[in-house]
Amino acid sequence: MIRRICVVAAVAGLAVLMMAGPAAAKGADQATITGPGISTPIVVGGDGEPGSTEGLGQLGDASGLFVAMFGPDSSGAMALSSTAPTGPLGPRLELTYRVPGGNPKPDTLKQDAYPLAAGGPVTFTAAGQPVLGTRTTGGWYRAPDTFRSLLTSLGVPGLTAAEATPNRPQPTSVANAANAANAANTANVGTVAPSHRTRWLVIAAGAIGVCVAVMVVALLRRSSRPRVTSPR
Repeated sequence: MIRRICVVAAVAGLAVLMMAGPAAAKGADQATITGPGISTPIVVGGDGEPGSTEGLGQLGDASGLFVAMFGPDSSGAMALSSTAPTGPLGPRLELTYRVPGGNPKPDTLKQDAYPLAAGGPVTFTAAGQPVLGTRTTGGWYRAPDTFRSLLTSLGVPGLTAAEATPNRPQPTSVANAANAANAANTANVGTVAPSHRTRWLVIAAGAIGVCVAVMVVALLRRSSRPRVTSPR
C-alpha cells in the first residue's frame, strides 16, 4: 500500500515538473519586430522571463517590458517617464510581445522603439494594455546603449553604422534618469530574479524526495522483520 501511494505521488510530482514551466511563466514567449527596412517581420522566440540571457529575455529587459508590466524596481531608478525626450526620435520600430497567462488566448503588449533617437535609444509603452490580469503602466523608457547592438543581432538592419555616431547632448533631467537606469542595469548584471517556475520545481522535487525516503524506510523495516517459519 505504501509503495503504491509513493508511486502515485512521484508520478504527480513529475507532472508538476513538466507543467510548472508554461503555467508559471511570467514573461513573453514571443516577440515580433516590424518597422522601416524590415521587409519580413522578425519573430524572436525562446525564454522571455525576466533575467533570461536569451535574445527574447534581453529584448524585454532592454525595452522596459517588465517595468511596463510590473512597475518600477524597488529603487525607482528603472521606471517609465511621462515626459517625452526632446530632439529627433528617428525611425520607429514596433515591438509586439506575446505573453501567455491563465487565459486560452495569450495577451499582446505593444511598444514603440526608437533606437536612433537623439541622446540614446528610447521606447514608449501605451498605458492600459491588458496583460496577466492587470494593465500596463504607460510612458517613456530610456533603453541602454546596447539596445542597438541587440536589435542588430536579432536581424534589424541599418543600426550598426549609427552606433559609431556620437549621441547629441540630452537634457539634464533625461540624462540623470538614463544614468540611474544604466547604473541599475549594471548592478543587476548576472542576477536572475527568482521565478514562480523555480519555486514549483523546488516544491515538486521535495515531494518526490519525501516519497522516495518513505519507500526506502518501509522496505528496510520489512526486510528487518524476523521471518516466522511454520512447524513441519
